[in-house]
Amino acid sequence: MGIDPSVIEEVQKRANVYDVISDYITLKRVGSSYTALCPFHNEKTPSFMVSPDKNIFKCFGCGKAGDAIKFVMEYEGLSYIDAVVKLANKYGIPIKYTGKESNFKGLYSVTKKITEFYKEQLKHNKEAKNYLFDRNLSPSVIEHFELGYSPEDNNLLLKYAKENNITDEELTQIGILNNNKKDRFSGRIIFPIKDQKGNIVAFGGRIIKDSNTAKYINSPETVIYRKSEVLYGFYEARDYIREKNEVIIVEGYIDLLSLWQIGIKNVVATLGTAFTKEHANLISKFANSVILMFDNDNAGKKAVISASKELLKKDLEIKYLKIPEGKDPADLSTKGYRFVKSLLDEAKDIFDVLIDNLLSLKDLQDINTRKKREDIINIYLELLANVENISKLDTYLELLAKAIGTTKDIFYTRLQKLRANIKKEKPEEKDKNKLNLNYNERLLLKAIIKDKTLLKKYDFFDKMLVSQLFRYFIEQIKEDKLGEEEEQIILNFEEEPTEESINQIVKKLQADWKEKELGLLAFNPETNPTDLLLIKKSKLNELKNRR
Repeated sequence: MGIDPSVIEEVQKRANVYDVISDYITLKRVGSSYTALCPFHNEKTPSFMVSPDKNIFKCFGCGKAGDAIKFVMEYEGLSYIDAVVKLANKYGIPIKYTGKESNFKGLYSVTKKITEFYKEQLKHNKEAKNYLFDRNLSPSVIEHFELGYSPEDNNLLLKYAKENNITDEELTQIGILNNNKKDRFSGRIIFPIKDQKGNIVAFGGRIIKDSNTAKYINSPETVIYRKSEVLYGFYEARDYIREKNEVIIVEGYIDLLSLWQIGIKNVVATLGTAFTKEHANLISKFANSVILMFDNDNAGKKAVISASKELLKKDLEIKYLKIPEGKDPADLSTKGYRFVKSLLDEAKDIFDVLIDNLLSLKDLQDINTRKKREDIINIYLELLANVENISKLDTYLELLAKAIGTTKDIFYTRLQKLRANIKKEKPEEKDKNKLNLNYNERLLLKAIIKDKTLLKKYDFFDKMLVSQLFRYFIEQIKEDKLGEEEEQIILNFEEEPTEESINQIVKKLQADWKEKELGLLAFNPETNPTDLLLIKKSKLNELKNRR
């Protein structure tokens, strides 16, 4: 999302780390700083420190650190720009965009009004209400997820839209009206779809009468809805996901609502779309473990493999819960929380599931059995090709070798070919922004554009004291979103970066950051004497330099 640099600068000036973080967690004063149990990992002794003076936070347990914007990104699972926007709203800073996104707020208002219309229509349609009650959904769940109904009479929607100053163009923009200027969801139960910030960005519809049309349909992609980035129920579930450090993924609306109703709330749904790298990235910000709870048919099994590949790239633990043939999560939910919870507790690591399937094959002389065996091995290696952690990769290879009675060495060549064949991720649509960077920042960015491995070599975002605008461009480069115009301006910078010049700049930035870290460390109850000596030395050097 393109945002005016002046907004970033104003947020940087006004967003104090204490003010922001205290909205999320309880902070206890220790000297001139504050401490708390870290919200990003489980701990019994506080190691999370906040310094209003230095305007940074740091967890000495898990290592997460940064400023107010970084905290909001980590805690809310937001992108850099979305975090800036959230803080801008908190401090009443007018938001100025550089592209079409400036009218998003107006479209969110339209989707909210249309949702209210659908909700009101549900109250007056007995057939729609009976369908939901037959699916064992309670009024509280229906209300919480804002379910509604789209009447078959399109004139009702158009009349409501006119009364609320909503144009046909806006209804088309949000995917409500089709090419014939009719509500594409007519005669369907409506499931509003929210993004991770709680904005209603799309709708799903379920037919309630026998028809030749599709049972479920979703909104088409629009300027406010990219299906590759949105998971149904994520906004409602995110705090529960963070609390349990685990997310359950199902395929449909009713599956999710049924689980939620019996008390299993760390659940999201894919809405029948392919699971994407963006979905995996979103989940990885909130949980380390995933349970795939897909239908036990061919389509469901393919979806499990596809989702697992993306999740493994994020180094997440993946478990698979095999659902009985002909059943779905909604069916299982009718047996109550304890029953479903016992099944979830038995979910197995995806690689263990494949090993079990291998070991279940007995007659290896049979042609079909041998083919099944080879298919399972291929799937196993295809998944393993997405694992970057060498230790894990080696362990899983050992398991496979042991299961078929061979050595792991025979798989390395196949695995290398599979890894080489994994397609490079395509860059997404690029955003534009103006530049207002100092000499060092432009030189660093030029070096990074020319050699992106520097992003791994140096942790620019967390370990260095740089401007918010510089961080914005780093995020754009990381996500392949840097605009061609901005890239060309940076590359045209008259100076050429050298290894020596980059190292000097980086060392200076790292030293500045270390100084701040040591200042925080002084107020950490767990600080050891060696660290305190470092602090004292740092302060002495600072005084000497001033003289």
